[in-house]
Amino acid sequence: MEKKHERKFLRTGLFSLLTLAVLVAAFFLLQPVLSAYQKPEKEAKPPAMPPVTVEVKTVESAPSVREISTVGTLHANESVMIRSEVSGRIIAVEFAEGEAVEADTILFKLDQSVLQAQSAKAEAELNLHRNDYRRAESLLKNQAISERERDQAYSQLKSDEANVRLIRAQLDKTVIRAPFSGTLGLRKVSVGDVINAGQDLVNLEDISKLKAEFKIPEISSGLIAKGQKVNLRTDAFPDEMFEAEVYAVNPRIDEQGRSLVVRAVLDNPEQQLRPGQFVHVGVEVSREENALFIPEQAVVSQTNRQFVWKVEQERVAMVEVTLGKRRNGMVEVRKGLQSGERVVTGGIQKIAEGMPVTAVEADPLMFGKS
Repeated sequence: MEKKHERKFLRTGLFSLLTLAVLVAAFFLLQPVLSAYQKPEKEAKPPAMPPVTVEVKTVESAPSVREISTVGTLHANESVMIRSEVSGRIIAVEFAEGEAVEADTILFKLDQSVLQAQSAKAEAELNLHRNDYRRAESLLKNQAISERERDQAYSQLKSDEANVRLIRAQLDKTVIRAPFSGTLGLRKVSVGDVINAGQDLVNLEDISKLKAEFKIPEISSGLIAKGQKVNLRTDAFPDEMFEAEVYAVNPRIDEQGRSLVVRAVLDNPEQQLRPGQFVHVGVEVSREENALFIPEQAVVSQTNRQFVWKVEQERVAMVEVTLGKRRNGMVEVRKGLQSGERVVTGGIQKIAEGMPVTAVEADPLMFGKS
């Protein structure tokens, strides 16, 4: 019986040893597999993304001018249509069309023959009645005539003197002169024409200075004052800007258009600009010397809000900005950026928040001048 139990114990012990040996062998056999299975867990992280190349522009500081924009018309500093005050026949034209003349230059001469004859007759009558008055004075002293007769002689003398002055004035008006210095236009009459009083002869324009007349809305009337600067541009000279200065503001607002008429004066020494010309007007109402500007391409609009991608430590971050005036492809930044910071202008579609980038300075010719 005891031998039977010993054989059973030996069989159990052998089976246990065999099982342990199998487990140890299985562990060593499966160790490489388990190691290979666990290793990728450490290497499962995605590889780091290479930096994206983007174009950037540095935030620049420049003067910013707030303007009221409108349109206007140029007028001559002084403008007149030369007309004759008397009727007559033109015997001489003393100028060339388009010529610059000085004040008091003779422009036209009218026939004076009739007036000269009338003047000679009036002079003769004046001399006669002057002598009559002297005799009347002498006779009155001798009481040979009454004071009434002396007064009649005096009255006749004064009438003749007035008649002589009238004819001389009419003679003076047969010589038509320039009332001020300026440039003559195209004449409407020729030598030999018989003209009437008040008939148009030629226009005279002083264009050494010009007046720009324009209207501004009633709501902006409080922003306009004498002495403000005005910038003018014309289609004839699109690349040039002309400076004027407000010199007069109409005190009355137009009831129909609800606008205020303003006039500004500008020098025109080279006479590039001409009366009647259409101009684009910008009235300067405020100026900030160190405003910040960025290209319009850098702005990303989202539901009435504006953002830009700012580059810091070679990574991008989206920043909300408040914008101001736009000018020549640039836009003023009133809030959100500082001078010297860099914003992305090219490659915006390829970036996301916090992404590393390689910043390349954008070509300045791509943007307007600030």
